[in-house]
Amino acid sequence: MKKDAYVGFVAEISKQLAKKILQEEGDLSARARTIDGDIAGLVREIGLQTSKLVLQETCEVKVAKKKPKA
Repeated sequence: MKKDAYVGFVAEISKQLAKKILQEEGDLSARARTIDGDIAGLVREIGLQTSKLVLQETCEVKVAKKKPKA
């Protein structure tokens, strides 16, 4: 994977996620020791959903190439 191609995108999404967390969550100072686990869970879910979408599209493209043209 071309990780350099995603550096700016990851930075932008990180800022957006941080902003949303700060808007939605209450007293984060009381949860300072555990907030990283909560964020890791969100990022894990993003990864799972992204993987699913990429794999679905990859399969659809592969199948479309294999189908005989009518």
